[in-house]
Parts: sequence; structure tokens; C-alpha cells
Amino acid sequence: MARIIVVGAGIIGLSVARSAALRGHDVTLLDRDDVPSRHAASFDQHRMIRPHYGAAQGYARMVVEAFPSWERLWRDLGVRHFVDSGAIAISTEPGDYADQTETVFRRLRIPYSAVTGAALEELCSHLTLPRGSRGIVAHPAGPLFADRIVTDLARLCAAKGVRILPHTSAVAVEEGGTVQTATGERLVGDLVVVSVGAWLPALAPNRYGQLPTWRQAVCYVEPPERHRVLWQSAPALVTVGNWSGYTLPPLSGTGLKFGYGGHRRHATPQAGFDWDIAEGQQVIDAFRPILRDADDYVPLRMQVGYYVMNDQRRFVIEKSGRCLFVTNCDGQMFKFGPLVGEKVLATFAGEMSPAELARWASGRQYEMRPAE
Repeated sequence: MARIIVVGAGIIGLSVARSAALRGHDVTLLDRDDVPSRHAASFDQHRMIRPHYGAAQGYARMVVEAFPSWERLWRDLGVRHFVDSGAIAISTEPGDYADQTETVFRRLRIPYSAVTGAALEELCSHLTLPRGSRGIVAHPAGPLFADRIVTDLARLCAAKGVRILPHTSAVAVEEGGTVQTATGERLVGDLVVVSVGAWLPALAPNRYGQLPTWRQAVCYVEPPERHRVLWQSAPALVTVGNWSGYTLPPLSGTGLKFGYGGHRRHATPQAGFDWDIAEGQQVIDAFRPILRDADDYVPLRMQVGYYVMNDQRRFVIEKSGRCLFVTNCDGQMFKFGPLVGEKVLATFAGEMSPAELARWASGRQYEMRPAE
């Protein structure tokens, strides 16, 4: 039995703690806030899981690999916090994101359906799409109910014997496997996994201080009454053309969520989590070109989160001594949470090398491999 310290109790930290506990290790999980924290990037009503990744073949393959790991989590939790609404990326011209996605789906033999003409109009009649658009629909895909997942994961970890230390800030991490807390406690582990999201540059400035951090705010929206049922029955929207907006449907008691990549801005968590309705209207305005009856959509509230992302936009899992750092997660890593936990513990057990883990996390493991 090894001593494993996990710093950060978002989806990755909780997933690593679960996998470590299932392998019989002595696990301590600490976080600067509540566990789970409402200010963590992992905490929101839902996150999207979908195999649509444009030309990024590696991440499309990883999504296929992730679904069995979610099934193992549902078994452990005794509940399924996911609805297979399907997901759709809409192509408006050759070579755009959805068109590249379809090419990858064919190459990897990922099942999908192409929806055009009257069928697409019926499926997306709440949207205004360019003539000749083509929808690429895949299942399984749709909303993962994120806040329910991390809440139940924390309960599961506690039930499995994980020592959980909320409101315990790490102020230093040493390669030899030592974590120093703000209260002066010194935790020593055979493995220290650091997954603190946008707080990493401040925690490890010598190694990660140059990583850019971003503030992102998504908007929960009240649609026009005449379109409500359409939003509930439509697939999650990945994107239209190369535009960086997405939507998640209002299912199982959640709201309709609009997220727009162009709304993010450079900031650190120290800037806080405040928002106002005017900001929500800015997000809705970004969707105006594709919304039918756009003037009738009302912003209800915002969810503010922070994350690390550089220009490469590839996940980073790096080993240094007895420490493993998980970073550059963007808002995309949630869908891989349980799988990352399993991979990290497989690496600790010697079932794969740290270099193999890093290559897998970057999406490069599968990029040049032909379809099987």
C-alpha cells in the first residue's frame, strides 16, 4: 500500500483519489476550498461529452475510450449522471470543423449520421442555419451532470477511506513527494498528483508560472416558450461552421446553457467570480446569427470558471520526481476525468510509462495510427 497525496479536488483530483482507493492505497485529498468547490472549473450543472473534435483524431479516439470508464464510475456510484441526447456539429462549408469531424469519424469508424435538408431543418428548427448546411450527429454524446458527479465522487471517496482535507491550501510541492500546507502541515507521499487548474501557476511558479490563465463565463438562458421543447429534444450543439459557440440542452432539471469561446479573457482566479446580467446578454448576442427569434432569449445567470490553456491546446501530464502535474486542461478535460484517474494509477503501478501517459494525454498516441 502506497501513500498518495492528491492536491486539488476537481474532477481529476477526485477521479485519481477514487482510482487510488480502489487499488488499496492510503489516499489524502486536499483542496483550498470546499470539497467539491462551487468555484472549481469542474462544478457546473453540466459538461459536454462528444467525439466531435475536428481534425484532432487523437482526442476523438480518447472520447471513445472514455465511455467505458464512465460506465465503471456509474456502477460504483449506483447512478448515471448522463443523458445520451446525442451531439451535433453543423458544417456550413467544406473543410470546417464539422466537415473535418466527419472525415475523422469515417477513418476511425465512429458511428454517426449526416443530416441535411428538411431533416436538419426539423431537428434544428429553433436555429437559423445557412442553406446547404449538414449536421454530423453522434451517439453516445450529451450532457454529463458535472456538479452531481463531483458531489457523488467526493462521497464515494470518503466511503472508500480517502482522507479529505477541505480548506487546506497547498503552498509548496517538492519533487521528493512533499506537500506543504498553509497551516504548516507537511504531507509526504510516494506519489503526489497536482491538479489545481488555474491555481497551478501560483503554486509552482518556477515550473508553470508562464502558463496563461483564462476566465470563462457561460450563460444559462431562458428560451422563448415556443422553442423550449425543441431545445429539450435537440442534440447538444458542438458548433456551427468554425464558430466557437456550443449549447447543452435543459434535461433532468438543468437549464439551457450557452457557451462561447470568444467570451473568455485573460485573468486569474484572484479576479473573483462576479458576473452580471449584462454579461449574459453579451453571450446571447454571440449566438444571435444562429438563433431564431434571438430577441426573445433572456439571460438568467452566469457560471464563472478559470482554467489554464496555451496555444497548443493539448492536455499536459508531466512527471517530476514523485510528483505528477496535470495541467493545460482548458474546459475540455472533464469528459476524460475517470479515464485520467485510471491512467494515472496504471502509470504508478508500472503498467504504462510516464512518457506513454504524457503522450496519451496530449492526444498524440493515436494521431498517426490507422483505423483498426
